[in-house]
Amino acid sequence: MSKKFFSVLFVVMLILTLSVGFVACGDKTPAPTPTPAPSSGEPINDDEYTLTLRGLQKADKTELDDVVLTKAQIKQFYNDNEDKRVIYTEESPCVASDKTDDDGNLIPHTLKGVYLEDLMAEFSESAAISAYGSLKLCGKDGYVSLVTADVFDSTNHGSKMVVAFEYDGVVLNESERSGALRAIFPDQIANPWAKKLSIIEYSAEILSSPSINKFTALEAIGSAYNGKYTIEVTGGATPYNMTYYGISIAKLLADHTILNATTADKMYLCAWDYVDAKEKFEQYSTWTTYDVYSAGYLLSTQQRESEAIEAMTRKPVFDGPDFGAGMTVKNILAIEVYKTAVVSLDTAMLRYDPDGAGATDSKFAASDLLRMLNMWDDENTYTVTSVDNTPVDITYAQMQTAKISKDGANYVVTYNTNQTVTLKSIELKIS
Repeated sequence: MSKKFFSVLFVVMLILTLSVGFVACGDKTPAPTPTPAPSSGEPINDDEYTLTLRGLQKADKTELDDVVLTKAQIKQFYNDNEDKRVIYTEESPCVASDKTDDDGNLIPHTLKGVYLEDLMAEFSESAAISAYGSLKLCGKDGYVSLVTADVFDSTNHGSKMVVAFEYDGVVLNESERSGALRAIFPDQIANPWAKKLSIIEYSAEILSSPSINKFTALEAIGSAYNGKYTIEVTGGATPYNMTYYGISIAKLLADHTILNATTADKMYLCAWDYVDAKEKFEQYSTWTTYDVYSAGYLLSTQQRESEAIEAMTRKPVFDGPDFGAGMTVKNILAIEVYKTAVVSLDTAMLRYDPDGAGATDSKFAASDLLRMLNMWDDENTYTVTSVDNTPVDITYAQMQTAKISKDGANYVVTYNTNQTVTLKSIELKIS
């Protein structure tokens, strides 16, 4: 009997941390003209700002047309329905579960708004929120958050999403940092609290951690997949160019042997990143779609103008030339799409042997990584491919005690006490 049920624990951890991830929303609705910043004492009027609800369906799964709500309609609904108002005050604030101050206290926020579910019920014939598996929250600044039901479905450990038009004492408008509307998920992580909210796309698809059949070590990927891009950095006294270097995900996809995906396949990103407020590493997980990740990179170095190339902090970094603010993911552990993955063994060492990471004798159990990737299976053999492309079959019993360690620039798998393979990839041989 397969032992893939061992991955259930990981899925539960994923559910608690999952939020989003960076998907492009096709905006069929003309963008409203931004409201100019008002002069002192001039009233703000952005009532024609719109929020589009896309992909709604009836309880019988019949697709519904887009629902386009003006901000005036949302505020009028708030004013006309006292029992539907959502208000968080200084005495009873709203918090994000992962944002704390320097003393470790959750950061309080005040807001006014309405629940998304109430807007759906009032202005559409949509099925209940529980009929959907994910939401894409699209901001006018290009930032998009892919949110799972475990975040937005209050019947399944989530929180009702608030469409806020006042936040931290500010009447929101397009000139404000949060934009005209903001998505809020009380008591959930802050990542999906999308600013400048403009479009919400609904999907019945349920996202869960993928099962991988093959992973390739990032450190063993050759230079043929290298790429770079340059962007202009502004905002300071003098603009300058920054060039970033790393592995091109588009080149990996074109090869098909390292990553294999169609345009319909979503990518799961798992990071083991440092949380400054908590002064410790934690898992961060998110999802993204093909149009985003296919233009992305796993970056390792950077160069300002003609200065020396330097290593990036918290590498590898998932980023791209067109990524909006907040779309970067640092300390990537694995990127996974359609049964294939690329794994940073440097990050894996940091996660599974934190005390020994960087030491000459540091190592971790291969089974820890395979379980994380949902590759742990007692009915099949594993093929470990070395950097010279020599395949070596390792049984489940041998893999149970196998260790992964670093030998110079390479990583090796040690099994049967003293037999080693310089690690390029591990594949599950399904019989």
